[in-house]
Amino acid sequence: MTKTLLPLISAACFMLQGNAHGYGNAGHQAIGTIAQHYLNGTRADREVRMLLKKDEGLDRAATWADRAKLPEKYLNSEMKEFVVNNPEHHSYHYCDIPFQEKAYRDGITGTNKHDIVHTLRTCIEVLQAPEDKSENPMKINKRVALMLVTHLIGDLHQPLHVGCSYVDEKDQFVNPETGAKGLPDAGANHFHIKSRSGSPLHGYWDTQTVKSARDEAGSEEFTAFIMEKNPSKPEWDATGPVTTWPEQWATDTLSLSKTCFEGISPRDRYLVPKDEKHDEHFEWIVTLPDDYAVRSRDVVNTELSKAGYRLAALLKAIWPDKK
Repeated sequence: MTKTLLPLISAACFMLQGNAHGYGNAGHQAIGTIAQHYLNGTRADREVRMLLKKDEGLDRAATWADRAKLPEKYLNSEMKEFVVNNPEHHSYHYCDIPFQEKAYRDGITGTNKHDIVHTLRTCIEVLQAPEDKSENPMKINKRVALMLVTHLIGDLHQPLHVGCSYVDEKDQFVNPETGAKGLPDAGANHFHIKSRSGSPLHGYWDTQTVKSARDEAGSEEFTAFIMEKNPSKPEWDATGPVTTWPEQWATDTLSLSKTCFEGISPRDRYLVPKDEKHDEHFEWIVTLPDDYAVRSRDVVNTELSKAGYRLAALLKAIWPDKK
């Protein structure tokens, strides 16, 4: 694995943001490294290298979209232009589909034109275009589209970036698509483990699960370990036009998001007052089942390997080898 690290100041800012960041640096870098393994020697590999700078690899590219969330003083000119043209870019990283649903369907609860599936579709179209222009809804060029795709494929394979729970007034999970009324958990950012000051459940899936996976690998190289443990399978392959693949993968991940809420019951709701970042809302305390750490680690092990494989498959479909 290429050990490209962000500056310490950036890492600190990630922790202070408190928002959804996918799998964190370690997870996203692992996905980029796995994708590079599958790309080596292909036309897609050459096309990617032409868009990246000399000191960049897909592991570094995989963290670009999160680094673009940092305060303006930490952004380079490329990121600043992206942020100005895309003020809603924070919403590009997820959708909030009720976890009880069986598939991503445009227009249902938790989907919108700025969600992760729509954003990926636009980025794919930019990469497929014969010329590098910024005449698209996001006003991005091919290089930025590649950065976003590399990161968002990882986010799309984090269950809580696709599935969401909705909690009614009795603190029970409900599905708004059935007509029930419930409050969204913000991708489980509103669920705190053990106490009000406990880590959000979303953050647990972002970082703790990846740490557990790395600990399981021990002295073995992390990406090699998870690729060997979770080799590619035929069912990982998408079908049809490449612009439909993100929707197919969102549906796949949605089926896993149910596991995030198994054995969990929200309790002790409390009101969080409005601040400069959030409106007034409720949050809850949750307790994790005894087997939660192991089963969440195993899910993430598979999802990291799957995301790397699918990222490479997507890039190879955009830039196929010439016969």
